[in-house]
Amino acid sequence: MKLLASIALLLQCALRVAFVGDPQADGSGQVVYNQRSIFKELRSRKDLDLVIVLGDIVNDDVSLLDPSIASLDSLRVPWFAVPGNHDRDVEPGVPRGLKAWRAKIGYVDTSFVVKGVRFVLMNNVRTKGLRDYEGGLSEAQKSWLGSLVRESSKVKRLVLATHIPVSEMTGRDSLMNILAPVAGKITLFCGHTHTVRRHQLEPGIEENICGAACGSWWRGVKDENGLPYALMRCGSPRGYFIADFKGKGYRLDYKPVLRVERASATEVDSVSNIVAVNIFGGSEDGRVEYRAAGSRKWREASKSELVAPEVVKVSDWNYSKTKAYRKAHREEFIPMILRPSPHLWEVTDTTSSPGSVVKVRYKDKHMKATMRIRLQR
Repeated sequence: MKLLASIALLLQCALRVAFVGDPQADGSGQVVYNQRSIFKELRSRKDLDLVIVLGDIVNDDVSLLDPSIASLDSLRVPWFAVPGNHDRDVEPGVPRGLKAWRAKIGYVDTSFVVKGVRFVLMNNVRTKGLRDYEGGLSEAQKSWLGSLVRESSKVKRLVLATHIPVSEMTGRDSLMNILAPVAGKITLFCGHTHTVRRHQLEPGIEENICGAACGSWWRGVKDENGLPYALMRCGSPRGYFIADFKGKGYRLDYKPVLRVERASATEVDSVSNIVAVNIFGGSEDGRVEYRAAGSRKWREASKSELVAPEVVKVSDWNYSKTKAYRKAHREEFIPMILRPSPHLWEVTDTTSSPGSVVKVRYKDKHMKATMRIRLQR
């Protein structure tokens, strides 16, 4: 009876999964960056059940799959991966395919069930011509996915993992028709964009774009660990998502690699006292409350259309350097596009000064946190 009770308890326990986007090693040096950052952190964690890599393990050099796979094999838990557009073979005069991936990984599309959660991993990178690609699924893939959806009554939740976001795929409408019967029961995880974005693709279907473990392609000034800053264009640091599946629901957390901060607060206008709050893994429909230093009053922050302050700082730094410096230190420059961050809120704070500690509460359907943050300028 004790054994049966233990098994029943295990089956009820939350399933903890790390979703990792785009390690994207470009050369042996970046293989080492991954070994010393994302793979080191995942290997040190004792709370994971599974790791899923969302494509672009390498950057157009399939010979780097071997050392990358060795790092993944060193993890404490099983891992799976979907192929990305940069994981394909590069052969002169031949359309880019997945010959090396199939030989080394062993599968392209796969599905399995763990603790009542069905995971569906699909290659949605379709080759166009010799080099180009688009996001999409073949009719055979759609038929297979449809058969899994029809069997969904046997599981508590479905997870569809792809490289390219479903929101950027061709034929998205036909895919939404396939997934419509499991709205409210299915969750999408993807990589590719090197940004973090969580949003409702359709009612009951949330898409989680998980950023990149390499950030902005391993570019930027190196930190005390010898790793490039590589801030992403949305203002999130290099990181990954942790998902806790329990019962029919799930909880999310965005974890920056080798860092503890989940958010930042920055004074962006000292005249109007505007503070921008960046919740690195926040959803577009999330709610942020802010408490100024020394205050007991919580005030709701409004969704912002600003560029993340971290991105502005990097852009300003880029333009402050001479042409000669940029030429000699190309790897220090993070290519930035100044566009609004999908996980930024703003609030007026007339009492706190840079350096003081403020409090932030964040909540959405799948993520909740209360944080003490040092106000920046």
